[in-house]
Amino acid sequence: MIEKIKSSPHRALITLLVAVLLAVIHQYLFYGHEIGLSYPLFVILFYSFMYIFAQDCMRALTLFDAWITGVVLLLSLTYLLFDNFLFQVLNFLIIPVLIMLHLTYVMGRKQRRWWEIGLIGTALDHLLPQTIRHIGTAAFIMVRAGVRKMHTSQKAVVFKISIGLLVSMPILFVVLTLLTSADGVFHEFLSGFPAWLDQLAFMPMLPRIIWIGVAGLLLFGYVWGFVQPMQYESEKRENAHWKSSAPPPSVSQHPDSDESVAEPETKASVTPAFTPVTARTQAQAPSDQEPIRLDPVIAGTILTVINTVYILFVLVQFSYLFGAGKGELPNDLSYAEYARSGFTELILVTGLNFLMLIIALEYTRPMGRMGAIAQRVLLLILISCSGIMLCSAFVRLNLYEQAYGYTYIRFLVHAFMIFLALLLMIAALRLRYTRLPLLRCYIVLGITAYTVINYAGMDMRIAELNIERYHQTGQIDTTYLASLSTDAMPLLVQFADQEYPELKANLMDRKAHLDKFAAGLEWPSYNLARYRAQLELSK
Repeated sequence: MIEKIKSSPHRALITLLVAVLLAVIHQYLFYGHEIGLSYPLFVILFYSFMYIFAQDCMRALTLFDAWITGVVLLLSLTYLLFDNFLFQVLNFLIIPVLIMLHLTYVMGRKQRRWWEIGLIGTALDHLLPQTIRHIGTAAFIMVRAGVRKMHTSQKAVVFKISIGLLVSMPILFVVLTLLTSADGVFHEFLSGFPAWLDQLAFMPMLPRIIWIGVAGLLLFGYVWGFVQPMQYESEKRENAHWKSSAPPPSVSQHPDSDESVAEPETKASVTPAFTPVTARTQAQAPSDQEPIRLDPVIAGTILTVINTVYILFVLVQFSYLFGAGKGELPNDLSYAEYARSGFTELILVTGLNFLMLIIALEYTRPMGRMGAIAQRVLLLILISCSGIMLCSAFVRLNLYEQAYGYTYIRFLVHAFMIFLALLLMIAALRLRYTRLPLLRCYIVLGITAYTVINYAGMDMRIAELNIERYHQTGQIDTTYLASLSTDAMPLLVQFADQEYPELKANLMDRKAHLDKFAAGLEWPSYNLARYRAQLELSK
């Protein structure tokens, strides 16, 4: 089927019709509905749409493509499996960005490596100029499809009627203005015209029709921007981008083909013929300039000064860092004060250390053998001091949680510190294995870590830790527990039934709110966590 679509003389029209159909599905899934099952379902349909109608623009797929597709699908499934509002908002922003970057990497008009910063610019180019430009292409296709079936005489009649309507508009405006001024009854009659529209049956459907029209044009413009990408005049002059290694399909074979719908060239014009990306190669622009790199002596001096301060700080920390949990705190310092003091500063310093690590490892000029050894020693000291600072911050946060309980922010900060520790480990490996691509490892680890935290069951874990703290201290914040998302409701219902009946009042209020919220939901808004919570709360 895909091969038939690619070779069809009506490929553009077919793509437009399917884009409108996908827009119909989109409005059905999302218009007036809470996001739930609809999100992963539409993501799958969108990927299928792009694969079918832009397959010949794709480069050879790699393991990276399988990984990033899996990440996108897992993140979209969170709308079905979980009910955490924070991650729902974050994923609503992050998933489209990942999809846009992935599609640009796979089939963009410029071959970019996935870790290059230029991929973002190319993705934005496909999202805005390429898409907007093909909205006019869609209109041209629809007009062409309608006119093609007419005879020559019919086309002439339609053309003349169009001219007559255009000419009559200003005349009609002048005539109506004069008549309404001359006759008050006629003016009152016409002033009720908007009320007629409100009574028409199609008016409730108007927002959906507009939704479908806009979404259909955008979907077509986006996919067709990959099929027929715009080439700028500056790119043509520099010859720094794509060159065709295979002849484009001949439009002359199909005089009435939709493939010949490319717009006439303008100053930032387009290439009128369709050239598959698989037939494009990237011309390497000669570059005589070396990238700007930091002098190794300057870098070594900076690291020596910073490491001296860090070593002094670490020696002071060791006097009470690991003894803090046993009660050995500095004089006149309570657990809460110790936990709060300097926590944010330690995290910020660790972040600054990462910046210095990346600059020293990736953007410092190479040096001799002894200089390389000295740099490794200095960086190893920096990594070790950063690790000890993370341990200090981790201990402080543990003490604070023991005193005041567990919350979203404290859970996420814990996760972020673990993530920073993994980044430090990768930096340490980079010292040993100099060919290790540091930036790529950080990108992969960052995306993977974000996906893992989505599936870590944050609400359930927070409930477990607060219940465990209740067993140890007898203190618990029932209001905060009842405010957790429906992911934690099964555990809280069990805790209220078996150990803490006072929590039942809060859970019954939550049940009433949840029942009211779920009363008007339909199947596109189905969410497994809300469904399980309703079952448990109904007991």
